[in-house]
Amino acid sequence: MGKRVCPCHPSFLLIILMVKEYYLSILSGQQRGIIAAIVKSTLSAFTLPYLAVLNTRNTLYKKGIVRSSRLPVKVISIGNITTGGTGKTPLVEFSVKYLIESGRKVAVLSRGYGGDNSSQEGDEIVNDECLTLIENLRDVPVLAGRDRVKSGEKAINDFGVDCVVLDDGFQHLRLKRDLDVVVIDALNPFGGENLIPRGSLREPLQNLERADLFIISHCDQGNQQTIRSIYKKLDQINHSAPICESIHSPVHFDNIADGSILELEWLKGKRVYALSAIGNPESFSNTLKGLGADLIKHKVFQDHHVYTEEEIEDVVSDAQSLGADAVVVTQKDIVKIRKMNIKDANILTLRIEIEITRGVDLYKAAIDRVFKS
Repeated sequence: MGKRVCPCHPSFLLIILMVKEYYLSILSGQQRGIIAAIVKSTLSAFTLPYLAVLNTRNTLYKKGIVRSSRLPVKVISIGNITTGGTGKTPLVEFSVKYLIESGRKVAVLSRGYGGDNSSQEGDEIVNDECLTLIENLRDVPVLAGRDRVKSGEKAINDFGVDCVVLDDGFQHLRLKRDLDVVVIDALNPFGGENLIPRGSLREPLQNLERADLFIISHCDQGNQQTIRSIYKKLDQINHSAPICESIHSPVHFDNIADGSILELEWLKGKRVYALSAIGNPESFSNTLKGLGADLIKHKVFQDHHVYTEEEIEDVVSDAQSLGADAVVVTQKDIVKIRKMNIKDANILTLRIEIEITRGVDLYKAAIDRVFKS
């Protein structure tokens, strides 16, 4: 018998990584030729059963055969139509803080689960977005779980909330909502206009007609021509929904070792080794460069990757060999690294907040109308 290769063997993992990178290069159009065409055609075929299941589910809800549940409090959903990092989590934080300022008692309902990309937090299985929300919204209940109707009822009964924010809720039709906000990423707005797995659309673009309001994210990193085309496309699909623009605004750096805060100016001219496992690593690189960093390397892992201590030690060693002043990670990454015992490492996390640069009054007015109805 031949020797079996363990799925966790480095050579096996390297092959998986190479296949994944080739797959992504095909989707982005970087790879051309007969093989790329065959792969695209095969992936397109797989979208058909996905679309059939999706359309069946949506029809069942639309005709009332499968019923949505209504909570006795207001429900605001923040979601998207593509996979990857569009900026939902910072917008959830922004929305929660505005609701609190408006005198509301709010909870966040997160899907929480993440398969192998999740960790235990109390009695729930939570992913990195949920951990980030728990860390940033310390005085706000963040409930994780697949059954968000049950989570909503728990939030009402245990915490006396009068509203909930549904994180990643656009496709969660089981729970009725009073406001549907959809985030569109200026760097990858419509997923190549192809459904999973051929592209990164979670459902057909026409379903954006369900949205009540759009937020275009990363507007400072997208070109104006692309942003204008996003406006045009959204207007064709859903003329009545207002459109706002936003950026991810850096706030400061947190030092993982001692909890100290460094101002953004500290980064100027520093040799930086970036590390990320997020849906949009390009945005992270652009942000660091925009802050004046000398970005010597950006180590990118798959979105939601759960780091091992050995991986982080290797990154720290690599950064030190390259003469880096610091390893800088996102907050989604730091919630998975913080508990590790990494010695002699200068690891910083970049704290960011979303800033609505155009249409903030439209956004707040849409939320305010929810409580007048």
